[in-house]
Amino acid sequence: MSLNLRVFLTLGVLIYLIVIIHLLQKRKLNLKYSLIWLFSGVVMLMVSVFPEIIYKISNIIGVYDATNAVFMIEGIFVLLILLSITSIVSNLNERNRKLVQKYAMLEKKVKDLKKEIDYIKKEE
Repeated sequence: MSLNLRVFLTLGVLIYLIVIIHLLQKRKLNLKYSLIWLFSGVVMLMVSVFPEIIYKISNIIGVYDATNAVFMIEGIFVLLILLSITSIVSNLNERNRKLVQKYAMLEKKVKDLKKEIDYIKKEE
């Protein structure tokens, strides 16, 4: 890997990490949901600074071209991110369902109390 490419990749990954940290500071991202993004950025930074890592990984897993190993690792990160997002959305859907149920129960209680108050006022 040429020095120019390594510098370009390192700068790109640093910008990526800075954006993630900035979003965390502005509270646009929640830390527990963005750990996979931070982890992927650290891995990308390590690979861009030390490209020998990707050559060793490609030899270990039996991929003949390091580029294919990079795409495979990126695909794994994308799948992990999609899985984490799906988990988050599922959790939010469940919480939303429970919230709607609680709201409906409270609304019914309020209507019942209004009816009771109206009935008491009519008797007076």
